[in-house]
Amino acid sequence: MAISNGATPARGTPHTPTAHGAVSAQDADALYRKLSRRIIPLILLCYFFGYLDRVNVGFAKLQMVAELQLSEAAYGVGAGLFFLGYLLLQVPAGYLVQRIGVKKCLAGSMLTWGIVSVATLATVDQTSFYLLRFLLGVTEASFFPAVIAYFSVWFPSRRLSKVMALLFLAMPLGVIVGGPLSGWIMDATHGGFGLKGWQWMFLIEGLPAVLLGFYLLATVTERVEDAAWLTDTEKRIVQREMAQEATGKRTSLGPAMREPTLWILFATSFLYNVGNYGLVFWMPTMIKALGTLTNFQIGMISAIPYLVASIAMVLNAQHSVKTGERRWHTAVPVFIGGVALLASVGVHAQPVAAVACLTVGVAGIMSTLAMFWSLPSRILAGTAAAGGAGIVNIGAAVAGFVGPSIMGYLKGLTGSTEVGVALLAVTLFAAAALILSIPRRFMRNA
Repeated sequence: MAISNGATPARGTPHTPTAHGAVSAQDADALYRKLSRRIIPLILLCYFFGYLDRVNVGFAKLQMVAELQLSEAAYGVGAGLFFLGYLLLQVPAGYLVQRIGVKKCLAGSMLTWGIVSVATLATVDQTSFYLLRFLLGVTEASFFPAVIAYFSVWFPSRRLSKVMALLFLAMPLGVIVGGPLSGWIMDATHGGFGLKGWQWMFLIEGLPAVLLGFYLLATVTERVEDAAWLTDTEKRIVQREMAQEATGKRTSLGPAMREPTLWILFATSFLYNVGNYGLVFWMPTMIKALGTLTNFQIGMISAIPYLVASIAMVLNAQHSVKTGERRWHTAVPVFIGGVALLASVGVHAQPVAAVACLTVGVAGIMSTLAMFWSLPSRILAGTAAAGGAGIVNIGAAVAGFVGPSIMGYLKGLTGSTEVGVALLAVTLFAAAALILSIPRRFMRNA
């Protein structure tokens, strides 16, 4: 916590500030472990279902494309239209968080996206597919900026890389658990009560979001002073820490938009997410091309890269915190991911080697993801935290449309995903270069 430069803190009772306002590192760590146990698991569960409902269309494609007579390009555009809807509300979401509060934004987003996700089972043609994917993006748009604002109430930026690594476990878990689950649902329920397997998948995987939306309304604590589960001393420690955290940062969105580093983060978010989403929406198709597999088997193989990634991203973030180094822990993984994707193109005729390369590629992308999302809070605080996160997330939203669409276009043009994967690798190299251009003062572990 607030310990002077290298000085040994004065002694005090556990969790009790000394006369100089300092607490021991052990006491601070214990307090933030308590906060993490209280806050992160629920948000992780919510984000898991949000990510699953976002990407399960990649598994639905294995059945619905043929049944609805969608072209590869039409699927790519439909998958990407989620991000156009998502894009529209990114900056307004920051203001919405300020106006109605974190709790209502989190709960409202979950309730509505759960309803739209369930409604996707009613898709009958290309137009309805496009419309429902767009609406899913609109309803999910305010969730992530609200999460950033929520975490910014409780955690200082130097602790956020580890917190974000835990949050972003939802993304690999969405494939580790959701992949086999989606494949099994589609195989096991196909034809039940007149519904296709992909329709059952949207129904079963969409309902939990609705239930979690109601639970969020009852449990989220938006202000430190309202946390009945903290002692008064613990509340004062967190409040003082976060007040110090805001010093020297942009606290309103207008001035923040004139900060050049914010736009470096925007461009970086776009580039690495072209690779990220281009890969995640087409991974089941790429794996299906490796051999004759059931939907469940495709889901199990798809889980392997994300299982490794879930371990890699946590270890990378923990090592960064331990060593105090951020720049290379953020740039190197995504560069390695690009190299691995290029290698996967060269070994596409060897299924085991191709899956191994995809595994390294996904691990690299996900390891950078957790480190990257601790950066906006290093230059933004207050109202600007949610709005600035929204701006950076616009880059991700645009990439979410561009990546899958390019993959669909190039697959339709060439008959394979190899050219598209090579292009994704190039965007990852560019993202690594931009990360290295971020001013060093924002990369310090303080």
